[in-house]
Amino acid sequence: MADLFFLQDSRSYVGNDMLFWAKDGNGYTTDLRKAEIYTREQAQAQHNSRPTDIPWPKQYIDARTRPACDMQYVNRDDALADTGITLAPQQAISKERLRCSGCGSFISEADFWRGECPRCGADSRP
Repeated sequence: MADLFFLQDSRSYVGNDMLFWAKDGNGYTTDLRKAEIYTREQAQAQHNSRPTDIPWPKQYIDARTRPACDMQYVNRDDALADTGITLAPQQAISKERLRCSGCGSFISEADFWRGECPRCGADSRP
């Protein structure tokens, strides 16, 4: 087991997740269950041919993984079908309305962060 490796494509990430070579040459994956496992010799040879492919000991990576659920693979309606669960309607979240600290008029978020009230010209931030 100590001589088994995953190969990371270190050129990019998906969120905080590392990309590993997928099984059977099927691109890259963040799902270690779908990642190819290499021998030490295979991992070293691939790294030698493309330095951005980083060998990681399987045992090391396995000890640092956590279960995760990727939103693109779930469907709430399908999951809750025939469960008896009824979801409450979602409440709209009202956005905070920003006011100029000089004249008190409502201003856009862009004007607030720009720091100048379009009405009175004062610094709009408190």
